[in-house]
Amino acid sequence: MTGLEDPKRYGIGMRRARPSERPAASGRRAAFAFATTFLLLGTAIGLTVDQVNPPPLLGGATGAPMGREVNYTLTVEEITLTQGDASWPAWTFNGQVPGPTLTAEVGDTLNVRVINNGTKVHSFHTHLTVYNFTMDGSQANTISGKGTGAMIAPGAEYTYTFHLTEPGLFYYHCHSADGAHIQMHIRMGLYGAIVVRDPNQPVLREEVIFYAEAQPGAPAFYVINNRGIPGGEHALEAVYGEQGFAGVAALLNVAVTAFFFKVGETVKLHLVNIGDIYHSHHGHGHSHVSTNLGGRPWVANVVPLVPGAADTLTVTFKEPGLWLFHCHVVSHADNGMIGLFIVE
Repeated sequence: MTGLEDPKRYGIGMRRARPSERPAASGRRAAFAFATTFLLLGTAIGLTVDQVNPPPLLGGATGAPMGREVNYTLTVEEITLTQGDASWPAWTFNGQVPGPTLTAEVGDTLNVRVINNGTKVHSFHTHLTVYNFTMDGSQANTISGKGTGAMIAPGAEYTYTFHLTEPGLFYYHCHSADGAHIQMHIRMGLYGAIVVRDPNQPVLREEVIFYAEAQPGAPAFYVINNRGIPGGEHALEAVYGEQGFAGVAALLNVAVTAFFFKVGETVKLHLVNIGDIYHSHHGHGHSHVSTNLGGRPWVANVVPLVPGAADTLTVTFKEPGLWLFHCHVVSHADNGMIGLFIVE
């Protein structure tokens, strides 16, 4: 796959067949061009920050008393995704890929009810640190005879309970191998993030970014939050050349994951490589201050992400712009793995 096919074929109209539950040139020329970008992206096209941004993280209200019960329901659904001329199957939690981000605080009890409406055995396995074995959601439950219901048969359900003891970024995924290896259950879309907040720390906006290989049949082989455009930045430039900013705007959070931020805004970016090969994260125009490095930035502003690895960046956007972010295995970016931080 060269990723250089006609971008119009792939870029417009990605949708789920079933709804989910839920510094450039200098001087005046640069200022005029940048203002025009946001005029067209915002006013002329009718997009607002709320419309373009992905939905906020889900979960209980920050600042609630310790020891809360935080409850979620996740339903395994088999759906069809479409983008342009392509259609392909996906396995989902609540009809979306990635699945909903689960949020809670240290001291909370997290209860996750999982209903399996799929045609294969599925499960909910987390990367949380300490929990009862019956909540593992793995083949070990079946082998041991303890918590066997955590491997959920079609038509059945199971409630997983976790007492949260430490803050951080974690994630969940299906650990079943029914009909396909575990790798395929994850790649088909059964994964999502868990964010456990420290109630004593200031509240910042938080966004989750998953790097992964796409489901078989998807237009782009490499995806960010399950969106990808073959040809990467080259394809975006080609769309702009033919359709102007309106064409680019039509791709946002359809084939290209995009976030809107404000100058001076400090956010947490939760990064996860849920795929099976090495990926990395590079964002243009800002420092990559890393939780894994104890508050120091990554050298050259590239975050290495081996399979299964994760990190949380604290980022302050100091300059306006249409800032790219992408995998810096550049062939991956060329084959779909790009996104935009749009800073106003």
